Amino acid sequence: MIGRRRLAGRDGQEGQAVVLVAFFLLALLMAVGLAIDTGQLFIAKRTAQEAADAAAFAGGIVLYENGTVAQAIAAAKADATLNGYTDGANNAKVTVISPPTSGAFAGDPAYVEVIIVKSVRTSLVPQQAGFTNVTARGVGGAAALNLGYAVMALDQACDTGTAAVSSNGDLAITGGGIMINSCSPIAGQNSGNVTFTPNAYQTDVVGNVSGSWPNLRTGRVAQPDPFALYPKPLLNSLPTYTPQCAPQVNLPGIYTDIFGSNCHYSLAPGNYIFIGGGINLQGAKADICTGLSCSPPTAQGGVFLFFTSTTYPAIGGTCAQFKLEGGDDSTLSAPLAGTYQGMLMMFDSNCPLAQIYIGGGGSITTSGSIYAPTQTVFGNGNNSAVTVSQIVAKAFNAQNADFTVIYNRAVTANPVIPALVE
Repeated sequence: MIGRRRLAGRDGQEGQAVVLVAFFLLALLMAVGLAIDTGQLFIAKRTAQEAADAAAFAGGIVLYENGTVAQAIAAAKADATLNGYTDGANNAKVTVISPPTSGAFAGDPAYVEVIIVKSVRTSLVPQQAGFTNVTARGVGGAAALNLGYAVMALDQACDTGTAAVSSNGDLAITGGGIMINSCSPIAGQNSGNVTFTPNAYQTDVVGNVSGSWPNLRTGRVAQPDPFALYPKPLLNSLPTYTPQCAPQVNLPGIYTDIFGSNCHYSLAPGNYIFIGGGINLQGAKADICTGLSCSPPTAQGGVFLFFTSTTYPAIGGTCAQFKLEGGDDSTLSAPLAGTYQGMLMMFDSNCPLAQIYIGGGGSITTSGSIYAPTQTVFGNGNNSAVTVSQIVAKAFNAQNADFTVIYNRAVTANPVIPALVE
């Protein structure tokens, strides 16, 4: 009987071991299954997110190119289909909305929202369970590219003095910083006076500088041209006019002759294309203006001035110039709406030798951006008072002029790029 009791005990222990092994194997099987399911859900989530992002970006490009909302939605859906997600097919639901209904860009018509819901078949979890659905969301559109620089010297060729202020010059900046892209050890040259208000902004330089620059940061990464994708104007059979002195008011259109010396010019609001010629004011009775400050006054609204060559839109020919050397006061403001909102002057990139001189003993007050991607913007004339909103040029040389740059995104150009924002 003692032997039987010992045998029965061993049988019981062996039975318990079998049960424990079974539980262990079941737990191991569950763990393996859970790992497989987790991997499936992770891959499905990542794939759906990539598709949602790509679709939102596709829709954003259409909006950036001034396409309609319907076209943007169609483009987003087509891109989702290319990536294997079609609404109502293969357990996928694709929703495209413009403007977005949630997030930081809710209600903004410049953006498109894409939501992809995909039901994933798992090994252990029933197909009907809620957490077998993966959801991905993307938002794309025409995002504003605001760099916060009041003055940008775009040249990346390691040239010397791409931003310069002479001994009698002055550069007083409010509301923004300075960016100098040149990698030269003397990319910036200052023997005059450079200040920031408030003193919280920086002078960022890829290379280094000579002279004193406020809040200097060297070894920075070169910044891209914020207006590189800015559209050049189309001619579209625009009328051609001859410059008229006051009391006549000049109208928007094409000008091939020079706005010359000893004349007061009033500009009505709109776009002006200077094909050759340009503006070259000299003498004590020369100025140019727009708006109510003109004599005679014009309607409220700003002007966009585009300077290009005699063969535009083809490359070549003689390029237009902009030279203010008169002793009178000039006042110009950029458009408040439309394609060129905030852009006062734009110089064709195909005119690298165009002359740009601002000052000349008088004063000029402007609002809006001055953009010269392949040119140097010069100040000229001792004690010339030049007030601008932003200068983005290949190079900037204040010389002996007194520049006041009041940077304000509300009146400067705000370039946009197609971007994925959420």
